[in-house]
Order: sequence, then C-alpha cells, then structure tokens
Amino acid sequence: MKLKLHKKTKKYILSIMILLLLVTGIQIYSIVKSERTITKEKVLFEYSCQPAVDYSVVIHPNELYSGTILEESTYYSKLLLDYIEASFAFDYQGSYSAPLRIQYQVVASVNGYQGQSDSKTIYWSKSFPLTEEKTIETEGDSFSTEEQITFNLSDYDSFAVRAKQISGMKVSNEVVAELTGKIIAQAAGKEVEIPFSSKLRAPLLEDVFKIDKSITEPIKGTVTETEEVAVPIDRAKLSLLAVLMLLLIVAIPVLLFIIKEPDELTLLRKKNNGLLKNYGSRMVAMKEIPSFESCRLYQVYSIKDMIKIADEVQRPIIYIPDESTLVRNNELLIINENSLYRWYSA
Repeated sequence: MKLKLHKKTKKYILSIMILLLLVTGIQIYSIVKSERTITKEKVLFEYSCQPAVDYSVVIHPNELYSGTILEESTYYSKLLLDYIEASFAFDYQGSYSAPLRIQYQVVASVNGYQGQSDSKTIYWSKSFPLTEEKTIETEGDSFSTEEQITFNLSDYDSFAVRAKQISGMKVSNEVVAELTGKIIAQAAGKEVEIPFSSKLRAPLLEDVFKIDKSITEPIKGTVTETEEVAVPIDRAKLSLLAVLMLLLIVAIPVLLFIIKEPDELTLLRKKNNGLLKNYGSRMVAMKEIPSFESCRLYQVYSIKDMIKIADEVQRPIIYIPDESTLVRNNELLIINENSLYRWYSA
C-alpha cells in the first residue's frame, strides 16, 4: 500500500524538514569553522617538604629503671633527667633538578605564658641558639639532612626562675626547641620559597614533665601558568549532524515525488467515514429519499447544527449510502413535516 498524505500535512512536514536542514547546516558550519579555546592551568614545577622530629630522654642510672634511655610519649622525672637527645630532619623533593639555597637553625626558646595550648598568651620569650645558622647551596631534585642535638632542662629552669624575679609575673614556663628554615628553589623562572619547621615542647619548673612534639604534614605546592588551549572538534556531534542532514536530503525528495496526495474521492470517503463513525447513532440510511418539492428548504451550516435540529424536532438524520463516497452526493437531510434541513459534507 502506497503511503499518502494530505496536501496540508505534506506541506507542514516539508516545512519542518527544510527548517531542520537549514539549522543542521548552520550547526555543521559553526562546528567546522569555529576555533574555540579554553584557559588551562599548566603545572611547571611541583615540590614537597617533609619536616620531622624524634627524641629520646637519657636519665641517670638508677634502681627504678633498667636502662638509661626512655622512649617517646611518656612521663619523665626531672630528678632523674640527664639530658634530652633530639633529631630534627627534613626531606625535600622537586619535580626536576633546580638550584637550591637551604637555610636552617635549631633554637631553644624559653617562654612565659598563660592559658592552654589552643589559646596561649606569651608574655615574654628568650631565645638560645642550639646550632649555628646553616646555609647550603646545591642543585638537584631532592635534599635531606638531619641535625642531632642534646640539651638539658636545668639551665632553662634557672633562667625561668630569674625571669620571674625580674618581671614579677606569675606565669607558666616552657622551653621550645625548634628547627626553622626555608628552601629557596630557582625553578620555572621564579624564586620559590618553601618555609618549614618542627619543634619539641617541654614544661619548666615541674618535677614530672612530658614532651610534646609537633605533628607536621608534608608541605606541598606547585608553580603554574595559564595557557589558551584549542578545543578539538566534537566529532561525535559532527557525525550525528551529518547523518541527520543526509537523512533530510533523502527524505525531502521522497516526500515531494514519491509520497502522493490522496485524490478528491478518497478525501470525501475519509471525511464521510468520520461522520458515520462519530454520529452514526443519530443517522438512518435509506434506499430512496421521498419527494420534498413542496417542503421549505433550510440550508444548515454544520453537522453540529444538524444534530441540534435533530434533537429539537425529534427526527433522525437521513442519507443514501454510496459505494464510492459512503454518503451519496455527500448530502445529509432532516425531514420534519413541511420543512427540509440539508447539509453537505463536501
């Protein structure tokens, strides 16, 4: 069976196809000709620095402990203390070899303070170098070193006592041994400065003490620059549009020349079939229509008006069946005494 479309429907579909073809062509042209770019961040240099500190407490030989070296994270007696041995270290890693200048020093600071560690107020502080300041110039993509120091708390206890006498402040006291420094790397055309530190803290003027050490996370960073990068053509979208355009190019001639419009007889039959389907319960098919020469003739505007009249006069809508058009002469009638109501479906 050949596909047929009504003329108006055919024109409507053809208009949509032509519009889609035009839009698709514009989209393809835009994708092919457009030169889009995006701003992208490029990493030129990466680095990390991991400071660390460990310690052990050396005590005088005694009957209470079997050895003279006590490990970390415990409580210690000031009376048994001989000295504290600390190991400060840091490890640097770069993404490539670069000139480096490393500066660092270990310093002990005696502080007078009040409050807890989170909200501590330091009223005075005095620094005592434990090592000389060191400067190392080298080149490479990595560097690591370690500083071993020993210190006793008795000298710092004595200084804390003198500080109380001088200042008259009744404050808590502590000593903080800290490795501070920085690495300066000449990389990516810039001077990259990487500061680092690690520390030990011990209370002063207390018989029993515990040492706190800083927990340091790796110090990481990057040197970047932004650049404009061309965005590649979206080949998937381009292929989809090309397929759509090809289908439209094929479909338009098919619609124009292969899909035919129904003839007048087919249209009439289709229209009458719709009337019979929708209003058949109100209609009566007759073999012949009686003579109505003496009747007054009323030409009705629409099928809905015919239904209203049929309801009003309590008469059926009559027609004569036809093999070609289903309704002969496309004529529907209502006969009421001397009045004749007529409507043509075509």
